[in-house]
Amino acid sequence: MQTVRVHGASIEGAGALIVTVEARFEPGDQGTTDIQLTGLPDSVLRESRGRLACVLASARMRPSAGRLHLHLVPAARRKSGEGLDLALAIAAAAALGYISPRQVEGALLLGEVGIDGRLFATPGGLAAAVAARRLGIRDVVAPPETAAEIAALDDVRAFSAAEIADVLRVLTHAVGDEDAPAPLGAPPPPLDAANPARLDEVRGQEGAKLALQVAAAGGHGIVFAGPPGAGKSMLAQRLVDLLPPMTIVERIEVTSILSATGRWPRGLAAQRPFRAPHHTTSYAGLVGGGSPIAPGEITLAHRGVLFLDELPEFGRDALEGLRQPLEEGVVHLARASRRETLPTRFQLVAAMNPCPCGYAGHPRIACHCAPAAVRRYRQRISGPLLDRIDLRVSLQPAAPGVLVGAGLDGDADPPRLPGDELAHAVRLARRRAAARREQDGVPNAGLGVEALDAVAPLGRDARSLLLRAARENELSARAVQSVRRVARTLADLADQDDVDASAIAAALALREPL
Repeated sequence: MQTVRVHGASIEGAGALIVTVEARFEPGDQGTTDIQLTGLPDSVLRESRGRLACVLASARMRPSAGRLHLHLVPAARRKSGEGLDLALAIAAAAALGYISPRQVEGALLLGEVGIDGRLFATPGGLAAAVAARRLGIRDVVAPPETAAEIAALDDVRAFSAAEIADVLRVLTHAVGDEDAPAPLGAPPPPLDAANPARLDEVRGQEGAKLALQVAAAGGHGIVFAGPPGAGKSMLAQRLVDLLPPMTIVERIEVTSILSATGRWPRGLAAQRPFRAPHHTTSYAGLVGGGSPIAPGEITLAHRGVLFLDELPEFGRDALEGLRQPLEEGVVHLARASRRETLPTRFQLVAAMNPCPCGYAGHPRIACHCAPAAVRRYRQRISGPLLDRIDLRVSLQPAAPGVLVGAGLDGDADPPRLPGDELAHAVRLARRRAAARREQDGVPNAGLGVEALDAVAPLGRDARSLLLRAARENELSARAVQSVRRVARTLADLADQDDVDASAIAAALALREPL
């Protein structure tokens, strides 16, 4: 009785767990085939025992009388998802002697199997292939849609199979045979930009558009504060249009997360994520958690934008949960039996009113909030969290004449900054930053102190200005480094090698007190 081992995968968090299906067949004289499945399978996997005999029969592999043992390794981790169907079927076929065990042990098998042997795509394929690659597994057999997704990995061979018979052809042909199925083709080409022209829909607020450009160029977090109707949400929603297109590596990361969380885009993700959770979202919904551990909005926004509208209205514990992910780019979640580290390299953009009624400082509408109420409202956002947001911009509503047409009521229509020009400048600034070897592709917002010293040294005038501002405004150590990062981005946008006093002054102006 030989033990056969086949690799499959189970969705876990924002990724996948590679599962080894061990199979062994013991002949018997009871006249039936008893199938036993162990290793903490969920209800979906337990039901697969009932259709396994039909699946094998569809490929003319009728089980013999006896006992078929199927075990999922690691045994202590709960397995979930129909994606293990194919691995279970092929492991059973090998244990029954229809396939050589040597032919099945070096590949990852993914997919749901119908009772007639047809394969159906399942979420988590790309995440599973990424996890398998780390273990040295380079061949993946999966349904056509899943295989097309996996083909984006240039060092993994993805084989497409529509039914069990196709899987057998892939596994039983030696590499180089004329009749051997060929792996799918090369990764897709780079993407174009999103749609920077949408920024042109925002009337007025040219200064805020420039701040948005700085945020996009350096990967900085930004918060807009202003009365209702000032354009905060419109500006925030257009940050994603200024960001450069995702690289193939970023597309794979984003697709892996979407695939593993059941939001599979049926191919590689084409746009950066934009997540805008409601302010009633819980801590687990925003940061992640639950049982089993599920990714939160900050992971779903990985490599994209997380927009928090009405920032002070979010729960205090949920907002405080953002502090560590903002700095480290990952979130560590722990439960009694499991620990998960999920990616969270998102760009934060937030919007808030200046007071509970929203009209503090409005040029035409009076605010009736008591000073104590305004203070309590703003204190809902803690100092440590606000300290981690590089850009803070106060907005005033655009003049009515600007909104409905130039020259009305004496309101001149100011010169507009075209969105495509802003996006082009962002790309050039990102290229300048990427050309510095010290950064290793990290945007300016992610520079550590040592890297910042290397790429943004300060001259005497710049150092003197920053020192005076730090003393007068009582800036924290984190705030001082934040100003330096923003100044580095401003210098990149201006195509300057050095961070001078004017860049420091502009960076300080973009850090308004809220």
